[in-house]
Amino acid sequence: MTQSGKKRIGFVVGNYHTDHPSRLVHTIWEMLRDVEDVELQVFLGTESASFIKDYTMRSSRFDYQYASLCGYTEYEDMDLLIVSAGTLSIYQNAIPLDEFLRHTPRIPTILTETDRQPEDGISLIADNRQGLDSCVEHLITVHGLTRIGFITGPDNNQDAEERLAGYKDALARHGIPVREEYIVPGDYSEHVDRSVELLLDRAPDIQAIASANDEMTVAVYRVLKARGLKVGKDIAVTGFDDMLMARYMDPPLTTARQDYDEFSRQAVKSALDMLRGGKARSRRIPVPFIRRCSCGCAPAKEEERPEHTDVLRSLQRSREYQHNSWIGALMNREMLMDVDEPKRFFATIGTCLAYLGTPSSYLLLFGHPLKVEPGTIPEFPEKTYVCMRQVGDQVEGRDWLEAPVMRRGDHENDFRPEGRFMTFLLFDEEYQYGVLNVEIEPEKIDFYYMLSLDIGSSLRYMDTWDKQKKYRAQLQAMARTDELTGLYNRAGIVSARESMTAERAQPAAVIMADLDHLKQINDRFGHREGDIALRSVADILRQVLGAGRVIGRIGGDEFQACFVQPSEKALQEKICRVKARCDAYNETSERPYFLEISLGYAIGTVQTREEWEALAGRADEALYEAKKSRRDFVIR
Repeated sequence: MTQSGKKRIGFVVGNYHTDHPSRLVHTIWEMLRDVEDVELQVFLGTESASFIKDYTMRSSRFDYQYASLCGYTEYEDMDLLIVSAGTLSIYQNAIPLDEFLRHTPRIPTILTETDRQPEDGISLIADNRQGLDSCVEHLITVHGLTRIGFITGPDNNQDAEERLAGYKDALARHGIPVREEYIVPGDYSEHVDRSVELLLDRAPDIQAIASANDEMTVAVYRVLKARGLKVGKDIAVTGFDDMLMARYMDPPLTTARQDYDEFSRQAVKSALDMLRGGKARSRRIPVPFIRRCSCGCAPAKEEERPEHTDVLRSLQRSREYQHNSWIGALMNREMLMDVDEPKRFFATIGTCLAYLGTPSSYLLLFGHPLKVEPGTIPEFPEKTYVCMRQVGDQVEGRDWLEAPVMRRGDHENDFRPEGRFMTFLLFDEEYQYGVLNVEIEPEKIDFYYMLSLDIGSSLRYMDTWDKQKKYRAQLQAMARTDELTGLYNRAGIVSARESMTAERAQPAAVIMADLDHLKQINDRFGHREGDIALRSVADILRQVLGAGRVIGRIGGDEFQACFVQPSEKALQEKICRVKARCDAYNETSERPYFLEISLGYAIGTVQTREEWEALAGRADEALYEAKKSRRDFVIR
């Protein structure tokens, strides 16, 4: 429930780019438009594999990511879910419906395209078996056809299974045997050309093709035309759904009509009844037979054609899409310029969305990219971060450290703007980053889908940039760090001390230190013991001279510390403390030698490298004098 008391309905739908789910989204959206006490959020499976699978684009094989959309409903404060089970078919080859539902909140649910009953809710499904049966019955009884092929729907999809059963029912009723070579696999997309070719090659005597949906008849028309065969004359064709373009195909398509208005009306009515304490019941929606010309029938009347206003509206949408695409491309370029500044990066997205006239939007991101394997729905992290929030022209971009947190299943702190949102998954290959939620009309889904792909790729680039930046920093640190002691090495101390006086000449000091008689320790006890002694010296210098100073090991047993704005009295005190710390070490140490350090220092004004080297040379001379008073033998 929103802060204003409105109930919230989530609609999870897959395979949006095909006709059936697209019309469901549009129709349910319109039916809920004027319901003042309800908000709708659509979680869109806008996968691309269905329409680019014939091309060599490896990115499309990562569309399995969209199976995760159900899980995002747990971050949002939903009161009821509508899950379009049949349109998730692209994922159901690997993931059963129960697994999808396991990742949704335990709230009232309406399942569509299945007769599976949820624990708390209902199911709605078209009478698929009867609808397909009526198409094949027409081919047999009206046209006398008996050699009828069939293109199936996806595996593990109830709609598809029932339509195949309807095909077999009609054949059996007329005593026509089911021939396996007449049945070829399909996936509900219009790119099943290979299956149509296979059917025609295996059954050259075929008289008709019944398709499990209208989308696949586009491929049937295309392949038949390429082979010089005429639809409705040489081979009869029927479909299922009555998609928008079915009546405008050449010839117009004979099909079984899914009544989207009735289907959506039942879903919306049931949802509102359940939200308001009433009861709803599961239903099968009738599917009437629609006779046109693709089966061989003569046209009953002049077929409807698009009105002039429809053409103008289509042209206007095309111009708007073109304009928005340019803006989207510029946004992507701007994002790439800000990959090292997450706050600006996210603000760029919000600014672009505001410029496009988006009423409101927000980015919900994980703290770290989530790697998702095929055939799985990931276990989502407890927290997501609202890294961008846009309302009108007001845009807030935040990095993860300061972004508001939305927790899975906890809706006390809801930072989302109020509105009706479309949810787009943000991912790149196997890595998932979160979702983009935008308050838009269904007509704009295609453009924002494209935008979401760009944002997902940019997030991957930003993550890669950040990793490379950290790796480069590690390499630079390694190049400037003494591996044995963890202090600077010679290159590191030269660079660090120069940065202290890069802007102007300053008073500075250098302390040179030397571990006394390292060779004795190495010769008597081995180099491992000598390394222990060197690390002990480094610890003492680090503790006494201070972590904020530039301290390094510049040779085998030589160390250097550099200061700006020094006090000679303070330097002398530090040298005394180093010697006192050595005495304390020797009193408690069980090592077979004394740890002793000789030190010398010099003070001057420096800025350039040469001046620093000259100052270090003077400190080294002072160290040489100090060594004259060291003991001759450090072995206990």
